[in-house]
Amino acid sequence: MFEKLSGLFRREQKQSAAGAVIAMNVVGRPVWTPRNYQALASEGFAKNAVAYRCVRMIAEGAASVPFLLYDGAHELESHPLLSLLTAPNPQDSGTALFERWYAFLQCAGDAYLEAATLRGE
Repeated sequence: MFEKLSGLFRREQKQSAAGAVIAMNVVGRPVWTPRNYQALASEGFAKNAVAYRCVRMIAEGAASVPFLLYDGAHELESHPLLSLLTAPNPQDSGTALFERWYAFLQCAGDAYLEAATLRGE
């Protein structure tokens, strides 16, 4: 059967003026990211648009949740702690501070805030 079919097909040789071409690709050795926070955050967060956007969306959403303060069952509308969380310093709003805090928490796995007093305030 194969002999009958082989007569139906002709094998052609292509002629090329360029001749044979050998493609060689040398990639080299892999370069691993150093295992420290700065290098991993740079590669995984700052240089990766998808990861950056995911972290930002989560941080923005979490920071937009309003803080509520209760004294027992009674919600407090005004309190020095609420004022501090709303405006933690003259340069930042509370939302901006907590966006950075939540982003750092996602990237590093932990994050800290420290409240400091000045002359009892």
